[in-house]
Amino acid sequence: MLSHVFDFNRAIFLTIFISALSGFASQKKEVWIYTSVYKEFISEIEVGFEKRYPNIDVKVFQSGSEKIQAKVEAEILSKKIQADLLVTSGPFWSYGLEKRGLVSPRKNGPAVNTNYYSLMVIIYNNKTPETERPKTFTDLLKPNYKRFVQFSSPLESGTAFATVAYLSDRYGWEFFEKLGDNHLASSGGNSAVIQKVESGEKKYGIVLLENALAAIKKGSPIGVIYPTDGSIPIPSMQVILKDSPNKEQAELLAEYILSKEGQMILRKGYMYSVRSDVPAPEGAAPFKDVTAKAIPWTPERFIKFEANSKDIKKKYSEHVLE
Repeated sequence: MLSHVFDFNRAIFLTIFISALSGFASQKKEVWIYTSVYKEFISEIEVGFEKRYPNIDVKVFQSGSEKIQAKVEAEILSKKIQADLLVTSGPFWSYGLEKRGLVSPRKNGPAVNTNYYSLMVIIYNNKTPETERPKTFTDLLKPNYKRFVQFSSPLESGTAFATVAYLSDRYGWEFFEKLGDNHLASSGGNSAVIQKVESGEKKYGIVLLENALAAIKKGSPIGVIYPTDGSIPIPSMQVILKDSPNKEQAELLAEYILSKEGQMILRKGYMYSVRSDVPAPEGAAPFKDVTAKAIPWTPERFIKFEANSKDIKKKYSEHVLE
């Protein structure tokens, strides 16, 4: 008889315990981040953040900047916003969202904030003689580089678009007209550039430093040139959407990414930190040195390029892709 009472009491206890756990689980908050940060590093950020905030569950949509933009614009159009925090390598769209009144103000910092900097550089196949290697972006216009240079496509890559916008603004469209005459190859993303130069199909490439350093770490037969007319810094931006369902959690996640812990994770992906207490990526030159001659980005330039994005892609296609 006593054993039956004990079993009954134990069953009641287990029911109450399970119910309490369910109640705790239901209290756990969610936050959605849409990001173009590489999967292995956003996964590490997710783990680090959830360890610091165990009551918040991070949900991730990871893709290229162009696909993220399309997904978010569809959510905005349908008025069914899932995204809370956007962390992308395409800076222009972020400022465009702010101009349209779709970005939430932040308690700490600007509404459109910089996560980290990527750097667009030139790479070469190690078999090319040192005396033949270009020193500037404009060197690539010379006849001896004809058919030897690979670049990604601004129609597919957000960082490639930023590079085209920057160079067309600095040197005019004549620069790309001459690159087109020199038969610049342009397709795919940054990984395609690395592959073409590694194989020797192309001698040189215009590519993100982070991709080049990661490849070199794995034994790739390529080297890096920091153009003396200034490597191109490309900022990754973070914004919290105005209609975000989880603004408080999104702000905590945004701040974690900007913390030293979060920035050290991104540094592993060879990105330059926005913090002075985080060193340059392994194998990378100091940011200030290699961008000393670069034209600084401003919100006005970002907004201008966002407004003219279709025209920029059209002109690039006419000069290079056709």
